[in-house]
Amino acid sequence: MAAVIGVLALAITGAGAARPEIGFAEDATKYADDGGAALFTEMNVLHTTMNRVAVFWNADDPATIQDQAFLDRMLPVAEAQNVQIVFAVYPLRPAQAPTNPAAADSFCNYVLEVMQRYAYVRKVIIGNEPNQPRFWQPIWNGTKPASPAAMEVVLASCYDKLKAFDPTLDVIGVGLSPRGNDYPYAVSNSSLSPVRWIKALGDAYRASGRAEPLFDEWSWHCYPNVNTDEVETGYAWPNTGCVNAARVKLALWDAFHGTAQPTLPGYPIDTTGATLYGSTSRMFIDETGWQVDTTSLPGYSGSENVPTIGEAKQAEDYEKLVHLANCEPTLTGFDIFHEIDEPNRAGFQSGVLRLDSGERPSAQSLPSSLQHAILSDSGSCPGGVWQTLGNFLYSTTTVVPIYKAFPYRAPQPFAATTVGGGAKYVVLSAGEGFTYAITFKHGDRKAYAHGAAFRTATTVKVPLGFGSGTATIVLRAEMNPARTSAVTLGLAAKRR
Repeated sequence: MAAVIGVLALAITGAGAARPEIGFAEDATKYADDGGAALFTEMNVLHTTMNRVAVFWNADDPATIQDQAFLDRMLPVAEAQNVQIVFAVYPLRPAQAPTNPAAADSFCNYVLEVMQRYAYVRKVIIGNEPNQPRFWQPIWNGTKPASPAAMEVVLASCYDKLKAFDPTLDVIGVGLSPRGNDYPYAVSNSSLSPVRWIKALGDAYRASGRAEPLFDEWSWHCYPNVNTDEVETGYAWPNTGCVNAARVKLALWDAFHGTAQPTLPGYPIDTTGATLYGSTSRMFIDETGWQVDTTSLPGYSGSENVPTIGEAKQAEDYEKLVHLANCEPTLTGFDIFHEIDEPNRAGFQSGVLRLDSGERPSAQSLPSSLQHAILSDSGSCPGGVWQTLGNFLYSTTTVVPIYKAFPYRAPQPFAATTVGGGAKYVVLSAGEGFTYAITFKHGDRKAYAHGAAFRTATTVKVPLGFGSGTATIVLRAEMNPARTSAVTLGLAAKRR
């Protein structure tokens, strides 16, 4: 086992030898009168090398490049300053989401037109948070997910058109939001969690019979669940924070293994426990950011809609994010949203620059800042906790356990007993949704129970007369029932 783990760590470290490009998701460069020159200059000062820019598609005017004059002005400036531009192309309004094949082709013809015009741009993200109704509608068809299957058609059309034009273009999907509630009839923000959205996309892809990939890289966003969360906090399953890359990788493997869509480096794991490498699929985090307090600063308007942090804390968080990015072997890019604040507090005040273009400590202060982390890492993983995090892979054969300590330490048991109200119960918990089948046994007698945990835990009452017997429990992962774990409990054991 130790030998296998050693090989795993070495292989992943080798795969991550080329660090990701660190940059910003910043549209202010597009709209600036100087073509973004001042903002690109600041990027160079900070040693950041990438800028992701939104390009909107207007279904009412589908062949006209939106903001073309601004893009025409910006691109030469970015190229002169050696800043890589990544386009994220998505509908101008959520109700314009391309939800049928004809609309998908129209949208992808537009993406092709954009990429043909701007030869300097080599990476394009297809979509933006299609698991959220703010950017894509409809999310649901009754109680069934609708946007993943629609997006599968879009990805297929765009991939084929773009690769036919230029096989070297990097086609990326889909800028997934880190959160979703999975409630089709929610009063507001009825959305899909990223893990369940990926599963539905994989189901649609398999059903299509497609023999070509949908994307070259997987793109996702990893904002904190609560703005005051530590970077290390992440999200509970089935949502995905910056420290939950292993969850995203497993979700993609569950969805696409055995198909023409490559899974991520490190997967699959064969029956001997050795890890097989060679996949070229990669990931790209193109949005994250922690918002700071601006109440004492001039020029801002409106009221803040999240709890904020101080500027020094933001600098510490951004230092951690760079270390995290440099230690995650699948990442090719990592972008902070924004470089410079938005003026309205209903938007994002997450920049390394205040509204007046003054630098926050997160820009280049010591001992923590974006620039400091980039220079101190010097293009490699700094080791320690972030290397442990980046090296970790979930098993592709078993159910994910709950880990008590960060990162991925002290896995907790799947099952325990408890007593309440004069009855005995089996408490089941895992690091993901699961179904269960329990065989209770006492002497020659048997009883059975089965069910599912919608999230990650459930409680099952022990049948009368079996309290001093045993319970053999088989768990199956909700996202991939072929991943199983089994445990036998002595029901007479003390409460754990």
